[in-house]
Amino acid sequence: MKWFNTNAAHNLINVLILLLTSLVGFDWTMFGIDAALALKIAGVLTLLKILMNVVPDGVAGLVKKQPAVEGN
Repeated sequence: MKWFNTNAAHNLINVLILLLTSLVGFDWTMFGIDAALALKIAGVLTLLKILMNVVPDGVAGLVKKQPAVEGN
């Protein structure tokens, strides 16, 4: 999967968090999980995103200027 990189993973996690948090107001039992578990999953996904940003550059990397994206 040549297209799958940390940016793709980051964006996939964004979509999962959006889906989980936007559906919190609904009856989660139809999906087999309760609202508390769904929020825990969203929290873990959010933590994963933060760690993906911290690992390459450390905590300072969260606020440092990012290089421009090069075209193909």
